[in-house]
Amino acid sequence: MGTNSRIALALTSLLVVAVALYDLRLWQPERQVRLHQQNFLRAAENRDWKRFSTFLSTQYHDRWGHDKTFTVRETSEVLRQFFALTIEREEVRFELANDRAMVAERLKLEGNGTAIAQFARQEVNRLREPFVFEWTRQSWKPWDWQLTRADNAQLRVGEWQD
Repeated sequence: MGTNSRIALALTSLLVVAVALYDLRLWQPERQVRLHQQNFLRAAENRDWKRFSTFLSTQYHDRWGHDKTFTVRETSEVLRQFFALTIEREEVRFELANDRAMVAERLKLEGNGTAIAQFARQEVNRLREPFVFEWTRQSWKPWDWQLTRADNAQLRVGEWQD
């Protein structure tokens, strides 16, 4: 084997090791959940409902009895009322146990839109309690996390608030 072949083999081996280390870091459960959380809210912010729906599990449910179909439809209805929208996030707590993770974040909506958008912004921004997002790994794949539940203890859906 010539010098050039050895150098090529060494560089190829180094590249394979670098990619493997990168993948190991990327596929860590905590990192995957945090990336999913970020991309889920970015999809909502961009009103990309096809992408948004891919983050929700078919077993998604919340305390109001909403399922995945209802949540995607109604979230899109409210957020399409914004002409411009930014969702600011502040992580409060993160817990990971086996194939389940919980992300608690305070969310703040910024943007302009119809009266419905302004009402939604006002209601979300007044909440002191964080939103709690529950993620579950769906298979052996390290990147296969989906949202199975979301809640905010202060949020009352379908009720008039004073």
